[in-house]
Amino acid sequence: MIKLLKIDELDNGTERFCTQLQIGMGIASFIREKDGDVKFYDNGKNGFGFYKYDKPYKIVENLSDMKMQPL
Repeated sequence: MIKLLKIDELDNGTERFCTQLQIGMGIASFIREKDGDVKFYDNGKNGFGFYKYDKPYKIVENLSDMKMQPL
């Protein structure tokens, strides 16, 4: 299971998340749109973009919760 830390929210309500390896870089490789779908940034069949993420994940509230993420 991957842990995600919220880094900010866009004006349209889309939440942006980073993984443990991206903390402090300002990079959001995961988003959650207003409809609740979580998507990740990848090079898929339509090129680079956000694609639906169906694997287990956990949204954490602080950095200390991120430290226990298995790599």
